[in-house]
Amino acid sequence: MSTARCARAPRVAPARAPSASATTKPRARARATRARAFWDRFGVSKTDDVPSGENVDADARATATATATTTTRAAKPTAEDSLSALSALLGEDEREAKAARELEEADARRAEAQARERERKEAGAARRREFVKADAATTRIQRLQAVFLDVPLGMMDFSTMKDKTPGGEALGPEPEWFKLPTEVFDKVTGERFVVEEESDSGLELKPKGSGESEGDSGEIVRLPGEFQLPVIPYPFVATPGTYVRLNLFEPRWLTLFSKLIPGGDESATDKATESRPSSEVKTDEDGFGASTVRRRVLRGIDGKAKIDLNALPIIEAYETGARSFDIVPGFGRLPEDEFVDTNAFGAVFRGLDGQIASVGTTMEVQAHDVVVDGRLLSVCAKGTRRFKVLRVAQTEPYVIVDAVPIEDDDQSSVVTPDQASAEAVNEVFDLMKVVDPYYMEAIGLEDVSKSDVKDMTEFDLANVMYYTHPTLALKLLASKDSALRKRVVLASAKSFKRAIELGFTPRKSRLLSSFVNLALLFGVGFTILAIKNALEGDPSGLDDFY
Repeated sequence: MSTARCARAPRVAPARAPSASATTKPRARARATRARAFWDRFGVSKTDDVPSGENVDADARATATATATTTTRAAKPTAEDSLSALSALLGEDEREAKAARELEEADARRAEAQARERERKEAGAARRREFVKADAATTRIQRLQAVFLDVPLGMMDFSTMKDKTPGGEALGPEPEWFKLPTEVFDKVTGERFVVEEESDSGLELKPKGSGESEGDSGEIVRLPGEFQLPVIPYPFVATPGTYVRLNLFEPRWLTLFSKLIPGGDESATDKATESRPSSEVKTDEDGFGASTVRRRVLRGIDGKAKIDLNALPIIEAYETGARSFDIVPGFGRLPEDEFVDTNAFGAVFRGLDGQIASVGTTMEVQAHDVVVDGRLLSVCAKGTRRFKVLRVAQTEPYVIVDAVPIEDDDQSSVVTPDQASAEAVNEVFDLMKVVDPYYMEAIGLEDVSKSDVKDMTEFDLANVMYYTHPTLALKLLASKDSALRKRVVLASAKSFKRAIELGFTPRKSRLLSSFVNLALLFGVGFTILAIKNALEGDPSGLDDFY
């Protein structure tokens, strides 16, 4: 029986629908490409890049795997890097970019404000140190001066009733004196007049600025080196090295020193002042209403206290000559452009008769502070150089003089510390510690040492010793011979020491002076009584007892 084999037809596989994996392969490849680009951006090697194959050594494969893993860990991206990469893929959002720019600008403004605040604090700290230093120097000089107060200096010249020059040195004649012309201000017309002569019939007035100075006529001839300076009369002689402290509250001084001190703020901070038209702000020049320059604002060390000259009604009255306040008016004064930012003013001695000496000292402002908000300015200044007064240019609201510098005959010589005189002054301090320790402790000099005066010049030492001897101080100030000045100062220190050795300490001298003055007062009284009784016919003055 034969078996019949049937031929089979080839089997055809049915058509398959495309699978989901085949459809998403391009997308997967795109994601993989982006991922590789992302990792390549940060220089990261994946572990997939580890070498493989039959010919690769197992140790090499392990080393490559460790290196790739270490690199991956070391270069792990931060959140900001991831966001930046996604932003690069998706594109930059304008709103986010704007917000980022605003944030950067705010950070920059904040940093700038912080820098300004640091600068302000540093400047305030520096000003505070300068003010404390200048104030301490002023107090120190005043304490040293207290040792020589009321102590007699040498012999009295009874022909002139003034001190003789210690050591018999001839310092030269006494400087000249200037009478300050009296000025009258007409508040109705706004004019200034100079009083020429006073008599029983009244005052003879001359309009100020009429072209004639006191006792002279014609044009003023200026000398080489001549300058103009506002001065403050003092009851003592200020020399180079003198420290003074001023507490200013009058409008004339606040206005003047606001111009002298450099770095003043010329923009007002008060809202009331800012709302006022600038045409109402006055200056010291002619045509007050036409000026638009604002006055300065004086600020204290702490940056909070200030004196805003634009907001004070009394300053406005001072500038315009209004009769709102009983103050010295400033209307019509000389221009002050020459004084702006000079940081200097003059100090001259004023006698009991009101006249000022013809020699003075230029004072340099060391530091200032607003000690009472809106009202009181405190200024510390130090004497720098000497000058000679040529003429008085103005009396009110403050004195202005024309002057020239005073230089030594030997201009090549440099002012150096006077060591010999300093040693003599230290001997006076040592003697006072022995004979009157209570007084030295009372004035705060119980621990005074030689270092306090070792670097002082003859002018510094004269400022310490001659506080109550203005005649000698003026002669020394006018002298042009440095060697002569040092000899006089040395002789003065020795004279003070001899007086203290004889018992004329400051306390005993003051007590003796009081007794002498009291005796003179009683003597004058009894003399007047005796003359009165003699005129009434009773020479003995005993009629009242009978």
